[in-house]
Amino acid sequence: MRRVALALLVAGAIGIGIGVVALINSGSDDASTSSSTARLRFTTRPARAPFTGATETRLAVGGHCKRLVVADDEAERVQGLRQRDTLGAYDGMLFVFPQPTEVAFTMSTVPVPLDIGFYGANGAPVSRRRMTPCARADAQCPA
Repeated sequence: MRRVALALLVAGAIGIGIGVVALINSGSDDASTSSSTARLRFTTRPARAPFTGATETRLAVGGHCKRLVVADDEAERVQGLRQRDTLGAYDGMLFVFPQPTEVAFTMSTVPVPLDIGFYGANGAPVSRRRMTPCARADAQCPA
């Protein structure tokens, strides 16, 4: 099974499924939105199946260009990669918050192991963690 990887995070406290980066949203309402922190900048466009209705972006991570689904609102962050058997053409999911925040992640109903990369608001890597699937409810899964 294809290894689902990537996530960007500032720190860790809501039950989701994959990674995070704390980004300051510019608030633009057009189809191509720019978001940035001290040095991190990306643009989005509409995502394709199986994430129709979401947005996508491409970011260089570890010297490799990654195509990512963007979870930039509460509903998308809560859903994360739960109950998904495929990422389609995507390499992972990028969790975006309007400001630096502390969040925790669970693997509740996420069917495949994930690598979560934790990054500072400036885009610098902090740490990485391998997460294993948990078929139970959030409260019963490790965070």
